[in-house]
Amino acid sequence: MDTTAVLAAQLQDSPDVLDALELAWSGAWSTVDPCLLELCRLQVATILQCHSELAARTPAAVAAGFNEAKSSALGSAWKSPLFSETERACLAFTDSFVMDVASLSDETAAAVSSQLGASGLVDFASALLIVEQRQRLALSWTALFGELP
Repeated sequence: MDTTAVLAAQLQDSPDVLDALELAWSGAWSTVDPCLLELCRLQVATILQCHSELAARTPAAVAAGFNEAKSSALGSAWKSPLFSETERACLAFTDSFVMDVASLSDETAAAVSSQLGASGLVDFASALLIVEQRQRLALSWTALFGELP
């Protein structure tokens, strides 16, 4: 079941919470380049093994012209000519952020800041948090309550 359906089912009795999550989700996609955030969303899904997220594409990213070849090459982003320095910096940040945020180095953050600017780093980290936590919520609720009918 996809993440949106899991969240909607689990929060059906708390529509205000669901609305707030959806508002944050929309804000993330309007604040950060949707194609860049889509790459990082897929990287989060890979790390967390969130298969429904790997199979999905975010409408904002598709509308912005998301490059499917990049999704297939994510595992070799560090050496693939398909990826820009900005994408590599943000993917490295994503890896550290998701696996062990406490180990996120100043150099990793500085690499993103040098590409996106200081406020761009803040926007990116905020959007990434929303992407990651949404997937973690869906995975946790599915593990706790099982697949929904």
